[in-house]
Amino acid sequence: MSHPPPSAQRHPTRPAIQQRSESLLPPHESNSITSIPVTPGISQGTYGKCPSGVPTSRHPHAARQEYFSGQLDPVNEAQPQPSPASPLCARLPLISRLSQLQLGDVALSGTVLSATFPLPQSIQYRQEGTWKLSEQARHCSAHLDSLAYLSSEECPWDHRVIAWTGEINRASGDVSPSDNELKASISAPGHTLSDEEAITKEIFVTNESKAKLEEMLDSSPIRTLPVWLADERDVTRDGIRLKQQSRWRRYAEHDLHALFHYKQHPPTDGRKAESRWDDYRRMNKAYADRICQIYQPGDIVVVHGYYLMLLPELLRLHHSDIHIIFYLESSFPTSELVRCLHRREQILNGMLGSNLVCFQAFHYAQHFANSCARILGYSANSKWVETTKARVHVSIIPLGISISKITSLAFAESVDKKYKELRQLFKGTKVIIGCDPMDQFGGVDKKLQAFDCFLDRYPKWQQKAVLLQVTNPATMKDDDGESIAFARRVNQLADAINQDYGSLDFTPVQMHAQNLSQDEYFALLRLGDVAINTCIREGMSTTSLEYIACQRDSHAPLIISEFSGTASNLEEAIRINPWDVFHVADQINEALTLAPERRNYMHKALYKRVVEDNVEICVNSMLRRLIKVLRLRESGH
Repeated sequence: MSHPPPSAQRHPTRPAIQQRSESLLPPHESNSITSIPVTPGISQGTYGKCPSGVPTSRHPHAARQEYFSGQLDPVNEAQPQPSPASPLCARLPLISRLSQLQLGDVALSGTVLSATFPLPQSIQYRQEGTWKLSEQARHCSAHLDSLAYLSSEECPWDHRVIAWTGEINRASGDVSPSDNELKASISAPGHTLSDEEAITKEIFVTNESKAKLEEMLDSSPIRTLPVWLADERDVTRDGIRLKQQSRWRRYAEHDLHALFHYKQHPPTDGRKAESRWDDYRRMNKAYADRICQIYQPGDIVVVHGYYLMLLPELLRLHHSDIHIIFYLESSFPTSELVRCLHRREQILNGMLGSNLVCFQAFHYAQHFANSCARILGYSANSKWVETTKARVHVSIIPLGISISKITSLAFAESVDKKYKELRQLFKGTKVIIGCDPMDQFGGVDKKLQAFDCFLDRYPKWQQKAVLLQVTNPATMKDDDGESIAFARRVNQLADAINQDYGSLDFTPVQMHAQNLSQDEYFALLRLGDVAINTCIREGMSTTSLEYIACQRDSHAPLIISEFSGTASNLEEAIRINPWDVFHVADQINEALTLAPERRNYMHKALYKRVVEDNVEICVNSMLRRLIKVLRLRESGH
């Protein structure tokens, strides 16, 4: 049996999973409360220490980033030391590392519990009961970087992740004729499995196998407690039967993700919608039950994404004084669209179970406040929402990336080799790159229209500029065939451009519908003479931030859609409206013809922003903001 991780040793009073008999119980047998392109290569050594441990502000010019700097009442910076009777003294060694967070009289345990969907690891399960953990086979996820930082030794907090196991499917090409080998296929948040992936045979996992997996996850670098989702009748004395697993995603991806990105599905007979909602509610309750099994007073719970929007309220029903942050990495729509959402009151009240709600951009916070005011009748603004029970604070904290990790990956020797090969392949050509999902939200069609206009308006770039576009699978379940129609339209636009401006030895638009390897991905970001993002709706663009990091030597410019939540934090980037095709075409020409001094200035400013707003600073800022909110509550403000 493996030894418990260092974080477990720091908290001897918090039993490890294998010591708690109730940790093996399925959700329905636990105490009931009521009757969000994954980065590989994450390790504890990836992150460097902040100069002063936990920063007391985001960066020297924090006034620019702290949109709501006046939202909290002034707080006396001189804090009294905890008395010997204070709950803080029980963990004084850890609290001393958190002294810059100005704890005051707020009783904290020093532990952060992150609720996310699904596991940050991928798993393989074999019928004989053995498991294999591996990293997600995707490139970029600031969200997973934040989990890795909280779990690292450089972070002063003890950390644990609570996450669903994901769909466990039979491995394709199974060599065992008796179907002895099973594979866990965990897709990234927002990605729906294909019908072939989703329709699987029943899989039975014994209690002994469940215990083995929980022990392995608890000993992994990102300590994780899995949530097992199944119907009550599928949980037996010997284990759990998993079937129709993709249904736990359906409400979040069919209803919430679509609406949050300004798409409405046509009405149905209501039975399917009610079924999706019931699964969503039960999933959130299962998370709440699982968290309550390990929760201790003073823990901070961070809930991530639209998959778990009911969870804050469910947790508060059981622990009225629990400290909760709800962090939404995606966009949030206008109140006009939220009003069209089935179960809109439950969704908003679920979020309002938090002490602090965090968004990527200012206008998302405005939309949220307007929704709470118009739908729930609460007094609300972009700083707080006054409910009948408490004041819920709102903050803008754009999630960053790990510069140290990206730099180490992007400038590795293997990437250097791939980069040189690509540079030789495109010698004498300006390369415009894009990495987007193959759906309407990614705006690839608008990018192609702008590139067509660019070649027409600026003939000097014909035969000298290439658009290298990588498309990933669509981020939303397709019920009406729109994804297929959109992909067909994109291919037709690319073919038309290649026919008009291409030749036997030159292809101006090169589409690659594939998942790149890690080396290919970072080589592509280093290769680009311009990167262009034409999304029509997204919470944040991790690729744009990673592109800036990868251009530390070349200083190539970034063109980004104003409809990306990241755009408001990148003031020196070239911001565009994807629907204004002529303007986008002009900006592509402008980016390719920038004077070296201007290019260097723009990149230096952008790189500084990415460094100063890195994932460590953002995570610490979020926790520090919560502690300020808790101190205000304790002081009676």
